[in-house]
Amino acid sequence: MRRKQLFAIILAGALAAGSAPAAVFAAESDMAAMSEEGTGDAGFEEAGSEDGSSDAETPVTDGGDAATDETPADNTTTDEPPADNTTTDEPPAADNTTTDETPATGDAAADATPTEEAQTQEQTDENKEVDKQEGETPTETAGIVLADAEGNQILDQDGKAMSYTTLEEAVAGAEAYSAAHPDAAVYIQLTESIELDKTITVSGKVNIRAAKAGVTIFRKEDGTFTGTMFSVSGEGGQLQFFADGTTDSTLTVSGKCSEDGAVPADGAIVEVSDSAIFGLNQNVTLTENDYAAGGAAINCNNGTIVFTGGKVTGNTVGDKGAVYSNKDVSIEGDASVTENDGNKNITLDGSAKLIVTGALTGKSSFSHKEEKPDLEVIKAGKDASGKDVSKDVFTAAVKNISYENSSKYEYSTASNGLSVSLKEVKKDPEPEKPTSYTLSYKKDSLKWDHSDHNTVYATFSVTGNCEWTYFWVSSPATKAKINATYSSLKSKLKFTSVSANHSFTVTAKDAPEKDAILVALTRTNSAEKPKAIGVNPYKKDLLKNRASADKKDDNNNNNTQTARTHTVTDGARVEGLDGEIKFFSKRYVSFTAIGAGTEDSAPYVKGDERWIPVYWKFPGSDSTHTTWSIGGKNGKGIQPSKGASTQDFTIHVYCEKQIYNGSTWQDTDVVEYFTKKFTIASYTDEEEKQWLRDNGYITDDTDGDNDGSGDGSGNGSGAGGTDAELTATAAASAKDAGSKSKSAVSTADESPIGTMSVLAALSLLAGGYVVVRKRKKEEI
Repeated sequence: MRRKQLFAIILAGALAAGSAPAAVFAAESDMAAMSEEGTGDAGFEEAGSEDGSSDAETPVTDGGDAATDETPADNTTTDEPPADNTTTDEPPAADNTTTDETPATGDAAADATPTEEAQTQEQTDENKEVDKQEGETPTETAGIVLADAEGNQILDQDGKAMSYTTLEEAVAGAEAYSAAHPDAAVYIQLTESIELDKTITVSGKVNIRAAKAGVTIFRKEDGTFTGTMFSVSGEGGQLQFFADGTTDSTLTVSGKCSEDGAVPADGAIVEVSDSAIFGLNQNVTLTENDYAAGGAAINCNNGTIVFTGGKVTGNTVGDKGAVYSNKDVSIEGDASVTENDGNKNITLDGSAKLIVTGALTGKSSFSHKEEKPDLEVIKAGKDASGKDVSKDVFTAAVKNISYENSSKYEYSTASNGLSVSLKEVKKDPEPEKPTSYTLSYKKDSLKWDHSDHNTVYATFSVTGNCEWTYFWVSSPATKAKINATYSSLKSKLKFTSVSANHSFTVTAKDAPEKDAILVALTRTNSAEKPKAIGVNPYKKDLLKNRASADKKDDNNNNNTQTARTHTVTDGARVEGLDGEIKFFSKRYVSFTAIGAGTEDSAPYVKGDERWIPVYWKFPGSDSTHTTWSIGGKNGKGIQPSKGASTQDFTIHVYCEKQIYNGSTWQDTDVVEYFTKKFTIASYTDEEEKQWLRDNGYITDDTDGDNDGSGDGSGNGSGAGGTDAELTATAAASAKDAGSKSKSAVSTADESPIGTMSVLAALSLLAGGYVVVRKRKKEEI
């Protein structure tokens, strides 16, 4: 090859490669967009997580607008070739028809939530695309669609997915579809949490199903909606809750009226009446409703309740318990009604019974308003196939159902083993008149615990059956003082039985510091006169074996300090989120959580308590964050709701309780939270650009478009649509947090410097080659 040709080839290659930075940047940007998860923890995500995403989703207010994302407003189809000029297509839709991606248009673009933007190019269980029909443009939804039994979205007559922005609209659509297709199974399928601000009325056939984990239906937590959440009535009314869209799907229906739970409700979670039917199924929970006038979770008058699974728990109830019904209640599966306020779980009335319709593994308890001997309360029914429930299945089920007034009534099983009635509990016979016995002290058994300053041991024996206890009295221990102390403590003392001619050892805790008598007391029953013996562990020969006392100090060294105990809110606070914060593009704000008792100074004494902040999250979210910083999602700026200059948000800071054992702090299993509200403020483009310049993100006014115009529309409670705009700290946020870590350093110029350096080297080599060849030619 001639030298001129070789030089031309090298030069052309260098020139071609020199244009690479723009193409490479575009390709890297596209790849980054495709790698980000499309859903997040109510719009928030935690830095440092393994996949950069969280499990929960942005709840949609029933009747409200979802947070918007910026989407192209035209219908122009554009295909931008990647840097390597390889032609690629979008992944095919479910019907295998190859189509180019078309941007959403008009209102569809405005309704898209930030967490639903096209950040991934594949379908997932959490965000399935509707099968594209010919000529159809995909439309963003609020996570509420109609689906068949297999979870496939139902299409309308125009071939579009039947999707809705509110649960009320979806219920009307489901009722209409079921009426038109009586043999078809139709479900309102949820992939996002729903906030209700009014009662959902059901008069037709409605099935509500969660299609992912962590779906919640909850009241608006400002205390303005306290009525019944769902009302199903009439002979054709039927409402069921499911959570079987995926293997880990869950649905929680929470009746809490206010964030602090202080506002009671004026209605049940579900009201069933006039021959209507309500069904609860596996992985569904009804909880946190405070309603005393009827069943707190389910209030059924002349309707039918069918439990095939699920839980009713954690409700604050009145006389009618968590579930009230004056008609039969069917139960099977893992259905469980337990741990409601005052252990008032299921309350039956009239002739109502519990009907066992299959194997029952869940546990429940119930009471009956008409309780009386021989009242039939549990009965075997028919299973789903129409077969009679067997005796074995019924017997096993009854073991998981307890009667709440067990002190008065117990079960009486019918001769065929297929029904249970109530019978009165037989009263215990009158105790026999006690015989005379003696109480004596075992010589030399009195001693101090070698490691505990406040514990004493002493052994006694009795010649008759009785029960024993102990207490301390001041010295000297006269008979009158012992009798007076016993009378005042009688209802609080714990007694332990002991048989005749046996001994027992008293382990006496909380011994006074000095001059006290340990009294061992025995009695045959509460009505009989007790016997007592007092021993003195404060004699000099015994005190020499007493363990040293834990040093007590009030931090002023006058030895008067007692254990310092705290609730989770005592002095707890968050620093760094005060005032009105402007969340510019790329800005992340660090904050510090200070737990109750963490500022108490040493020395510590046994029993001191403190609460250590361990993570934080947003109300209604299941995802936790251990990075103490917050900013716009994906680095975007955040503005308050349109027309507002400020907007409030809320986070919950969870703290673990620790207790000082005298030498070290010990963790407990107690985790509680305190609340922090913070305010975001609006800002101008010039303010944002100035901040970006000051922090090294841009170098001049021409490079200031950072797509930082996020819209925080919604209620701003930290559990609504507004949260979609914020995120926990991303890796690059260390710059704003004041980090000096090298990993936080970045420049405004993101050109591929390595590639450009290689091109420069190639150019120098080519030039050198020409110069050398020219000199050799001249020498020849």
